[in-house]
Amino acid sequence: MKDFPAVRTSIAFVLGILSQKFISIPPEYIFVPLIILIISILPFVREKFYGNREILLTALTLIMIGMVGNVVIQKNVSKINPFFDDIYRAKNVAVYGKIVNIDLKRESELVFYAETDTVKSDEFFVNDKIKLLCRFRDEVVNIDSVYELLKPGYCVNLGGTLYKGREKRNPGEFDYNNYLNSKGITAILFIDTISSIRIVSDDVSIVKNIVHQTRKLVDNQIRKYHSAETASLLRGLLLADRREIDYETKNQFINAGVIHVLAVSGLHVGYIVLIFFLIFGRFNLFLQSGLTIVGLLCFMLITGVPPSVFRATLMVIIVIFAFLMNRSTNLINSIAIAAMIILSVDPNEIYNPGFQLSFAAVISIAIIYPVIEEFISQFEMKNKALRYILLFIAFSFSAQLGTMPLTLFYFNKFSIIALLTNLLVIPFIGVIIGIALFTLIISTMLPFIAFYYAVANDLITKGVLEVIRFSGSLEFSHIVINQYSIADVILFYSFLALMLYSFFRFKKFISKLVLILLTIFNVLLYSSLDDKVILPENLLSVFMIDIGQGDSYLVKFPNNKIALIDAGNTTLNFDNGERIILPLLNYLGIEKIDYAFVSHIDSDHYAGFVSLILHSKIKMVYKPAADTNISKDKRFEMFLNQFDIPIKYYTTQALKIENVKLYFLNFDKYIDPKEAVKTNNRSGVIKLNYGKISLLFTGDLEKSAERDYTRRYKNFLDSDVLKVSHHGSKTSTSSGFLDFVTPEISLISAGINNSFGHPAKEVLFRLTKSGSKILRTDLLGAILLRSDGERIEIINWKEI
Repeated sequence: MKDFPAVRTSIAFVLGILSQKFISIPPEYIFVPLIILIISILPFVREKFYGNREILLTALTLIMIGMVGNVVIQKNVSKINPFFDDIYRAKNVAVYGKIVNIDLKRESELVFYAETDTVKSDEFFVNDKIKLLCRFRDEVVNIDSVYELLKPGYCVNLGGTLYKGREKRNPGEFDYNNYLNSKGITAILFIDTISSIRIVSDDVSIVKNIVHQTRKLVDNQIRKYHSAETASLLRGLLLADRREIDYETKNQFINAGVIHVLAVSGLHVGYIVLIFFLIFGRFNLFLQSGLTIVGLLCFMLITGVPPSVFRATLMVIIVIFAFLMNRSTNLINSIAIAAMIILSVDPNEIYNPGFQLSFAAVISIAIIYPVIEEFISQFEMKNKALRYILLFIAFSFSAQLGTMPLTLFYFNKFSIIALLTNLLVIPFIGVIIGIALFTLIISTMLPFIAFYYAVANDLITKGVLEVIRFSGSLEFSHIVINQYSIADVILFYSFLALMLYSFFRFKKFISKLVLILLTIFNVLLYSSLDDKVILPENLLSVFMIDIGQGDSYLVKFPNNKIALIDAGNTTLNFDNGERIILPLLNYLGIEKIDYAFVSHIDSDHYAGFVSLILHSKIKMVYKPAADTNISKDKRFEMFLNQFDIPIKYYTTQALKIENVKLYFLNFDKYIDPKEAVKTNNRSGVIKLNYGKISLLFTGDLEKSAERDYTRRYKNFLDSDVLKVSHHGSKTSTSSGFLDFVTPEISLISAGINNSFGHPAKEVLFRLTKSGSKILRTDLLGAILLRSDGERIEIINWKEI
């Protein structure tokens, strides 16, 4: 490690930062290693010890650096006011504070960040500095007017509804609240009228405003000359804002293994350096390097100085300075120096996925690429084009190998076609960036010519996106790898380091090949040891998915068949099928839903199925008989027919799935014809029997229909578990109905602090009075029940 002094220092600093998770070192203890060092070299120390002073000095210095890292992160830990931990939704909140940053505008929303002095509502008053993510939407007022009005530094009075970020409510789900907290953001403030924004002081933060106005100017030019599709991509490539790229397109980028091009980092900085070196190529080396550094700094400001661009820019500047000073540019040391500077400014970056991925990629390129390059050079290829293609593949492979475990950990996907798609996409991304920069430059002087370049870029972008969408939609494009843990990441890197260390000591090709195969085998073997089995075989598992205000129940039968009863809602802003259920299915390793049960045609029950069908997850659908008077029912059936999904209707019948029996209790003819008109009362009512246990699913059945069911079925309704009707609404779950069902466990799916007041107090009282144990998603998140046919267990999936 003598050739890598910066590496030793950065490792010690990083270990010190990580150690803060387990122990916080008092600042005054930093000097203890220094005191020990001074004492150790005093004259009375034995002579033979002097030969080890260098080792001792190095060890104590590294210990002290590690302790500094521990103390530095203590000073930078984001402190979130614990008062807001239990506030999930608060109406009529008034805020006084300062705007610290403003995002680029979106099509229907403006997002900005405010640091508050006071936050108050009818129920509370908090006098504290907290950071809020503010989202403004007004269907009447154009957001452009507010976008032009607000500037960083303004003091404002704001009014709206305060929300807590969504926590991890289901297995494998992204903890958005934890992410916000890591950024120092306490909560989200939704503002729905322009009258709720009042400027108190127009003192502007000069530097932040210059950056903001520059970004606005560049964004306006991009939008002016390019199509919406190209503009959304260029915002991601040049301005580090990919929020207008839709969720499905981002998912295709992940599947195709090119999601990294949307994260402005080393790749984009590399393109900018190449472009500037070409532009300033006629100048002398010092002027060329100086102008390139200035250009890089300008690019960094335009992107809004995200950590990924800052670290890539810093790394390039370090390399350029080392080159100008005729110092040997050891890339590993340069990486280490860049990491030390970034973590000294903000040690929390160590937990940022972008930081981890970018450094993993660069380190891997620095170590692995030279080995592959040397191997390719042995063949002395005369075809330069083939050589460059192979070197590019080697470069891409090196980066992907280094980031693979982190990609699996964060995205749970391994792209099989990544090497091929990167070979096709990355060169064109460079072309798109180059043309876009040229278009921006000449648009101020020759707008007519800029228009033609923009049109050309639109065509190139359309072609690139088509390639990504096509490759990302292929069934074999990627493999879903579930439950890839931190332990698996550490294991992967440990085996990779061991393999690389041993690789150079083996001379024979066959020995090296055996080493690689053994490494792959061991990584696969040991990575699976800590996998969790949430839905085990030979047991009945019932999962009440937390999809907010709606219903969705996943059932895994003992023979591994899968059923889904309802799939929650879909709105313009959030699709439960796409955002919650699909990731859950992937996490649990479920490829197909064998039986999809739509309880009734209310959007909070059936709409989430649309995404599942579009992703080919549904084999067949059970639903209430088609009602030609309901337009959404007709549209849904047309949609099912379009995708050739078999449809079956609820009638009084039974369905046997090995040793589990499902009874559909719906009437062929309603006792009271008036009830047939109500959507809620046409809900599919399903009783599941498995051995000695039974569960009753009731959709949104109301009291009037409950009376008809009790008259007809009486004691057959008796069940161990009741899915409480209509999210616990007071219109359902009558005492007479409970007298027949007598549930030991009652499941209620409802949104946190929902506006409907679900579940109603009177329903909770009746359930408690009946002796039933109440389990609610709004209080507990997802609920998992298991049964062997003899008894039912409530499983804490968070501890599995």
